Amino acid sequence: MTKKKRSIDLIAELDDYVKEINTELKVIPTGVPSLDVSTGILGIPLGKFVEIYGAEGVGKTTLAVTISNQFLKHDERNVLYCDVEQALSSKFVDMIIEQELRDRFIITQPGTLESALRVCEAAMASGSFSLVVLDSIGALTSQEVIDSDLEDKHVSILARYLTKFIQKNAMLVRQNNLTFLGINQVRDSIGGYVKAYSTPGGHAWKHILSLRIELSFATPIKRGEEKIGLNTSFVIKKNKLASPFKSFSFPIIFGKGIDTIRDLIIFSEMLGIIERRGSYYVFEDENLGLGLEKAIDSLMKKPVLDKLKERCYN
Repeated sequence: MTKKKRSIDLIAELDDYVKEINTELKVIPTGVPSLDVSTGILGIPLGKFVEIYGAEGVGKTTLAVTISNQFLKHDERNVLYCDVEQALSSKFVDMIIEQELRDRFIITQPGTLESALRVCEAAMASGSFSLVVLDSIGALTSQEVIDSDLEDKHVSILARYLTKFIQKNAMLVRQNNLTFLGINQVRDSIGGYVKAYSTPGGHAWKHILSLRIELSFATPIKRGEEKIGLNTSFVIKKNKLASPFKSFSFPIIFGKGIDTIRDLIIFSEMLGIIERRGSYYVFEDENLGLGLEKAIDSLMKKPVLDKLKERCYN
């Protein structure tokens, strides 16, 4: 057999595998219009690893649970939320996850790094989950660390475990067409002249990511003198599926979660879809209201909301 013939036979054997890799990308919206559009693919991709990271109090968990709700709405499978930080409350979940979807939102609160990764691995292998959320990578603590004395050193133990986890399960994530969403904290980088920070988990974790979203605090949202929420800034720091480094902010209202309509109005105004005529917000020559709060209340009752979403996403 000639060398050329062997090459042709090998390509033929790999043909089904190549076709499988090139299947159409499936995407689930985040529930945040400005973030959806900024990803360049209108949401979170299935079959990929994704990370949301940032400082404390910027809305990482709020965004992760909001994304979970969207996965439950757009996919018949379950969502696993691995709450390593032991911080998720039923009241918070009920605020964001729609009641009819609540039974498919599975929460687990493992106590160690090893048990958390085993639970995630089992969920991914089952085929019953479209989304597995690990909240958070920075909070993962090995049993080895728990059993040791305070003065003992454990160099790179988190990175080593997470690297092995990725190596074992990268193909599984793609084959079962699910998303693995890691929430991550930040750590100060010591020794530099300029203040900087990094995220735990090692380089292998950063390399496997298809989408990496940084959150940071921007400005408070006020009603009069009262602070009712915050605008969280985001930057698409890594994007293997579209152009990276797009940025904007989305509003989180205390006690309610992400305000989708507020986000839609502000983002649409930035895109030039909504005009501001004096203090009036106007969409296609129709007055939405005098001031932002009136425009939000008005848009919630108007059929024009779907049309505005369509314009924004297209």
